[in-house]
Amino acid sequence: MTQKKPKIAIVCHRGEDPGPNRVLPDSLGTTYVTSVIKAGGLPFLIPLDFPMEELDVIRESCDGLLLSGGGDVETKRYGGKEHPSVGCVWPIRDEIESRLFRLALETDWPVFGICRGVQIMNVAAGGKLYSDIPDQVPTVRFVHAQTTAVPRDFLVHEVNIQRGTLLHDIIGKDSVKVNSFHHQAVSVPGDGMKVNAYSEDGIIEGIENPDHPFVLGVQWHPECLQQYDEHMKLFRAFVNRCK
Repeated sequence: MTQKKPKIAIVCHRGEDPGPNRVLPDSLGTTYVTSVIKAGGLPFLIPLDFPMEELDVIRESCDGLLLSGGGDVETKRYGGKEHPSVGCVWPIRDEIESRLFRLALETDWPVFGICRGVQIMNVAAGGKLYSDIPDQVPTVRFVHAQTTAVPRDFLVHEVNIQRGTLLHDIIGKDSVKVNSFHHQAVSVPGDGMKVNAYSEDGIIEGIENPDHPFVLGVQWHPECLQQYDEHMKLFRAFVNRCK
């Protein structure tokens, strides 16, 4: 009998409000979908207007939760510094993802967070973010927020992976080259969260919860690096845990 493929819930992204006379779309980059499929999972997209009181249905129906990239987390949610670069904020997305993440912690639901995903994980766990890296981290040595003109699979810098972490166990290396499309990052890890990777200039590039079977987040975009085995290992490890 063929084993059923794990069902992976992915909350959709919402862009800037197009105005009162336009339909407000929920969307998701296709690379998240294809990465999950290539890793052996089946993606299920969750709209932002999904009823909050019915989130248990998602938990009961899906085997894992993928928190994708997108706009910024609402600054007041983590007591952060307001900054003009903060944009594309949707409190409804912050709320649904925070609730799903806390539900995951309570029920041993596997979670994989990417870019914004690692940030909402940290905030939901009571941690803090830099609302703008260039403004708040004077020691930063290179641009973490690459422009849209840069290919999504362009490797910008190295990430140093901490030994003894789930991330190190999965990738099997002390460092890996990554892409970089973020102007925010974890500043203070939340309750139970452990840093598993740093950039060369000291920015936190990943966190995990060692007390949970699989709660892992990275700041880069491995879904755009499917041609590199070390990045696809993250999706395969996540989907295998969801089995």
